[in-house]
Amino acid sequence: MKHIATLSLLTILCLALGTTAFAGTTIFGEGPVLGGDNALFIDGNGGPFSQSISDGFVAAAGGGGGEVYFGEWVLAGDTPTGVTWAIGNNNFSGTLTAAAGFGTTLYCSSGGSGCDGYGYDVYISHFSISGTSFTAGDTYWLTLTNATDSQGTDFNGWDLTAPGPATCDVEHGAIVPGGGAACGFQGESFTITNGGVTTPEPSSILLLGSGILGLAGVLRRKLTR
Repeated sequence: MKHIATLSLLTILCLALGTTAFAGTTIFGEGPVLGGDNALFIDGNGGPFSQSISDGFVAAAGGGGGEVYFGEWVLAGDTPTGVTWAIGNNNFSGTLTAAAGFGTTLYCSSGGSGCDGYGYDVYISHFSISGTSFTAGDTYWLTLTNATDSQGTDFNGWDLTAPGPATCDVEHGAIVPGGGAACGFQGESFTITNGGVTTPEPSSILLLGSGILGLAGVLRRKLTR
């Protein structure tokens, strides 16, 4: 059985919940960016982990798609620069498209409040999905792959959030529509709106609490069966 390439942190950290207000109607929201727990690599076929992720969700509202926002991990000092996406009615379906209007805002730096202290910065990235339409109550799948960064490492991860309604599938190597296998997680942090882009401000991030998630102080790539 193939492994899932993840980033895992076992340490004492703050539970940071983003309070960013997004423009327009929220078509779907999976959960806040956590930034200190875990992430799944989305480097795509040919990357260091050859991994792509597809999340299934039910649209809460209908209308034309505007923007996708998602939590993204990169090595400290690095910056996300792009991603390839698709939205379809099945896992890994839809037309793979290089993200238009890609932008990103620093959520927390490695070692800062709500962020891991072991070599990764966390960003809220966004891109346009203009031309995509949704029907309330229907099921869709968001696929992210081929993520890039300013240093060319391709060590980009999709932030895992608290368990929510989305489902998660993983694919290694070339993407096959309807292929892949279950991730073993319930979804990554992302929000889809039918409005224009709203750039999150640092002041919009509210620290709501803290908790002990483990004892060790290491960030490692955990291979989960």
